[in-house]
Amino acid sequence: MGPQSKQSDPLSGGQNGPPPGGTGSGPSAADRPRRSGPPPGTYLLITKGPVHYLPVTLTGEVIGYLWASPTEKAGGYVRRLTASEEAFRSPVTWSERMRESYGEGLSALQALRRWQGAPEDPQGGAIAADAEEGEAASLAELYELANPGGDPPPDSLGPEGTFPDGTPMDRSKGWGDLSPFTLEKPGYSFQADSAVRYLPVTKGGEVLGYLWASGTEDAADYQRRLSAGAEGFRAGRLWISRLDQCKKEGLPPLDALRRWIGVPEDPEWGGVAADAQEQEAPSLDALKEIAGR
Repeated sequence: MGPQSKQSDPLSGGQNGPPPGGTGSGPSAADRPRRSGPPPGTYLLITKGPVHYLPVTLTGEVIGYLWASPTEKAGGYVRRLTASEEAFRSPVTWSERMRESYGEGLSALQALRRWQGAPEDPQGGAIAADAEEGEAASLAELYELANPGGDPPPDSLGPEGTFPDGTPMDRSKGWGDLSPFTLEKPGYSFQADSAVRYLPVTKGGEVLGYLWASGTEDAADYQRRLSAGAEGFRAGRLWISRLDQCKKEGLPPLDALRRWIGVPEDPEWGGVAADAQEQEAPSLDALKEIAGR
């Protein structure tokens, strides 16, 4: 897998050309007509074949990937789950843009390339004008690129063009459960502007990540350690679930942080050792820098 040279699409005006009636940078939100009534259909959200993709960035950080099938009317957006909180609503922006492109009759590849070079959206980010268009052998490969060790895309369709849970693939027929794009986070905030306290999560002596909490804000989360790879990523599922449990019980963030000290180590997700030293980072960004070493 790797970036490939952009393919010429005669309907989109060539390698970097605009779609019919477009300018190549995409219309601004103010210029786009508003629609009323139910949303139109959109591209299929899974495909069995290869996909082309472009990185979506927000203030310089890659927050996800917009993708399209070169042979099917299928395309969508995969968010990087470790991206900053500012990108949490980015799936909404790209879902709306893809739905709009579908309603205008654009092919999936035209929709993919339509927004390249457009101004950065404060929530959805942007695709840089000079972004390299990549190609993955499958959608599962792209999901792994975005979130190593994370959940794969749905691997099969239900009856009559639905996902296995019954959600229609054509969103004009109903929206169903939008997971994993749910916008509500039930636990503590995962963003803090002040100093944070943190403890290492270890398994067999290896640091998988860091459990952190703010002493002045209602914020606590798990920050995976980059060098721990997929194990560090997967461990986040347990620790985020534990923090959500503490939030439901009404515990302050620092109490939630310290609650798990000395609890027996989970054989897969690790634990916080009884003699773990609680430390303080001057900011959440400083902790992320530590975790990135």
